[in-house]
Amino acid sequence: MPLPRLARSARIPLRILLLTALTGQAAADYWENTGYRALRQELGASLPTGSGVGVTQVESGGSAYAPEAGSGTFTGVSATFAGKTFRALSGDAAASGHAIDVGGHFYGLGANPLAARAGFTPGITAVDLYQVNDSTTPTSWLAAAWLTPSAFTAPLVEIRAVQNHSWISNYSALEETELNTQLRRLDFAIERDGFLCVAGVNNQFPTDPGSPAVPALLCSAYNNISVGLTTGMHSAGGVVAGMDGPGRQKPEIVAPLDYTSFSTALVSSAAALLREKADTLGAAAARPQTMKAVLLAGATKEEFPAWSRTPAAPLDARFGAGELNILHSWHILGGGAQTQGKTTPSANQAWGVSTGPAEWRLVVPEGEKGAVLSVAAVWHRVVEDAPGPGFDPVADPLADYNLTLARITAAGAVEHVDESRSAIENVEHLHNRELPSGTYRIRLTLDSGAAVPCSVAWRLHPAAHTAGIFLTHAENRADLRFDRLLPGQRYQVETSTDLAVWSGVHTFTAEAADYSWTITPAGGARFHRLAAVSP
Repeated sequence: MPLPRLARSARIPLRILLLTALTGQAAADYWENTGYRALRQELGASLPTGSGVGVTQVESGGSAYAPEAGSGTFTGVSATFAGKTFRALSGDAAASGHAIDVGGHFYGLGANPLAARAGFTPGITAVDLYQVNDSTTPTSWLAAAWLTPSAFTAPLVEIRAVQNHSWISNYSALEETELNTQLRRLDFAIERDGFLCVAGVNNQFPTDPGSPAVPALLCSAYNNISVGLTTGMHSAGGVVAGMDGPGRQKPEIVAPLDYTSFSTALVSSAAALLREKADTLGAAAARPQTMKAVLLAGATKEEFPAWSRTPAAPLDARFGAGELNILHSWHILGGGAQTQGKTTPSANQAWGVSTGPAEWRLVVPEGEKGAVLSVAAVWHRVVEDAPGPGFDPVADPLADYNLTLARITAAGAVEHVDESRSAIENVEHLHNRELPSGTYRIRLTLDSGAAVPCSVAWRLHPAAHTAGIFLTHAENRADLRFDRLLPGQRYQVETSTDLAVWSGVHTFTAEAADYSWTITPAGGARFHRLAAVSP
């Protein structure tokens, strides 16, 4: 029976994120590029495989929407999916080449990333399958199968931990109201059921050099995590006008496979691996906000020389938070929940959850530098059922959380370092390099809106800091010149006659990478060195 409130969706063309003719391609060793190989070497036999984590795979098209053909609940028998328990929830399912490749990168039994189909979580055994079609098709995920059981009821309850969407819809202004309703329904369900929804943006094919617009469905939701490609060959430019929150950055993370279909599945696989660990750490760790924050804070930028952010735009306009790195995300998650507000330092790689303002402190020891600090804050858009009969999803005003980074001096002075203050995102992100030694404060503030739970994740990588020191003579004058200094770092020049007892003779705070100081003449031979000290 047609659904009156969604009837116009019949005009929304749906597409998978990869044409079937292009399947079977794999990027060079993505296990290495995403940090998975290093994680496997570190953990050995204790490496999670996704065991006990149930997942959902949604595929575009008609009856061909499954990795293997089947009806109702059935067991996989192929080499890639042997022993998986599938539930075909959109009717009898035929096998799809696209579904095989997505499933292979999500939960397949492949062990070699160079063999086209291999993910991080072969231990996943429970997989729900849906097909997505226009919202007048009763078996469609968009319609009665899940998102819209009827025009007057909420989405069905998602019992799985991760929901993967390697499909997109073309945007049309004719369906703005309906598309927004569908996205609000999804955000409502994510908040209600606590699953992580992973959705891909569109591919940019070499034969079509124009950058396609960010699709309305499904990546333009607030509460999901959207995925692009390390190559940058994908939709960019933000959520389009007419959708709720236009201009919000999508994608939020990228992965190093050839097409967004597969990269989306790989991020879903990483999320399932992390979810297995999170389930041992308590409900706060398993929140989709925490999982997303951990993934974004763990992402790397070294692959992108032009990666940039500003206080008003926390994510790069094409690469989001950067490339998936499951090694970093694993250590962030494993660092555990940190109590906010305490003055003692938190773990260098960890996370916390707060409803309202909060702060955490980190320390870069003397003689070291903060080579990288990456911080992500994530909270949900809250969608409620408006008063009255039926189900009418209405979005509350978005909470406006912000992040600031400051250095606290030994005297208690606060030195502002950086901030992330987007007016439209439900993500904030700080990324800093070459931080001087000292105590740092990550502060979460709520400038407007209701105090909803916000997850903050971070990774700080201290490293040895060694400046260069050079001695030059000119007539009766001797100068010390230093390079590779950290602007903002306080230094002390020390002197000794025996290399055993040192005393400070000059202190300064670097304003640039170079600094010179004239040595006061003193009798006898002397040695000099430079030490980085706390402010």
